[in-house]
Amino acid sequence: MPVNEESPGELARLMEGSFEKLSPYIEKHTGRVCPSCTKVCCANKHGTPEREDFLFYRALGVEAKPASGPMDAACSLLGGTGCELPRWQRPFRCTWYFCEPLLDSMRMGNGREYRRFVAELARLVEFRGRLIALTLF
Repeated sequence: MPVNEESPGELARLMEGSFEKLSPYIEKHTGRVCPSCTKVCCANKHGTPEREDFLFYRALGVEAKPASGPMDAACSLLGGTGCELPRWQRPFRCTWYFCEPLLDSMRMGNGREYRRFVAELARLVEFRGRLIALTLF
């Protein structure tokens, strides 16, 4: 039986598609929660890509756009309406930090939307794990 061999580019495109599916749901909830937050969690230290992020960017053929400035300062990529980068182009740890108020907003929203979000997030994590395994070993 032939083995299904995926390329890094194919996995990265699947990841990008998952990011695109997930982003509207996240943006809806960050739009409700983040404007009234007193402690901005978007810091430059989170906007610095890690090795696994670079694997993803390279597989897509794009350059990383890291944050700059003091590590504990508000992220240099944070604009008036949120991050200036599309979700797929942000470091993974940056885009997937959910504070308690944000999680509460998601959980208290539409149950069907939340379940679709959780399922798609699981798919994204699976694609990312396969990309990392394929490119690191």
